[in-house]
Amino acid sequence: MTNTLYPTYETIEEAADEVLALISKFVDVNTFFIAKNDKKDVNILSAFNRNDVVLPSGFETLYRDSF
Repeated sequence: MTNTLYPTYETIEEAADEVLALISKFVDVNTFFIAKNDKKDVNILSAFNRNDVVLPSGFETLYRDSF
């Protein structure tokens, strides 16, 4: 991220990491994530795991297998 009045990001993953870091300060849960879903595949772009790693960033699965 570039330090400007309006931040810019090189990648969607970089933006996702910053969003999750901010949310983690207000939401008291172990795991939440930002995913890309095209109804065929699910790709976890960024995941926040407070204590236990339940879901890692970069995890991919078929849409039909996700829940």
